[in-house]
Amino acid sequence: MNPITATLRSADLCTLLSVSDQSIYRWTAKPYPPFHDFRCSPRGKMFALPDIVVWFRERRKRGLYEDDLSRVVEFDAHVRAERARDGVDDLWLGDAPEARAEGFLKALTGEEFERARLVQKTTTSFAMAVGVPRIERLRKIVLIHPGCVRFILTGEHDELPVGDAGWASWVKAIEVVNIPIEEKEAA
Repeated sequence: MNPITATLRSADLCTLLSVSDQSIYRWTAKPYPPFHDFRCSPRGKMFALPDIVVWFRERRKRGLYEDDLSRVVEFDAHVRAERARDGVDDLWLGDAPEARAEGFLKALTGEEFERARLVQKTTTSFAMAVGVPRIERLRKIVLIHPGCVRFILTGEHDELPVGDAGWASWVKAIEVVNIPIEEKEAA
């Protein structure tokens, strides 16, 4: 998991959703969704937004929709904006992005699914235009990029690339940073 995109601690989720820590534990334990364990401030297990959406929609009776979802997405965007001031990037999608993206896609509702398809279609067309290899893999994993997640869940597009040149360079960067492990080891 990319520690930069892991923005949600259990304590934050308790506050945002007005639930007890036992509820959060019940929804995320055994087995845990992918997390990053910070040893410094803020301490504790931190989860990425797409993983929390998947797990809560599977395990929480109320799922994660409407007001609860908008609070969690807004918090995630705020934390990432704070981290972005330090010049960190969120291009790396972490370990096993294919499986995480597949789970996220399955958890989406009708409108969210349509926005996900739009992201995939745009990514595919620009990947073909710039000659990126592994287009199908890129089309799948781009769904868990934080800017795409925010657009898919809320329709807010301010974190997506702007213009043809923006999309073309972004697609190349995502592809280069997220080369499959097998290819990294072979090199």
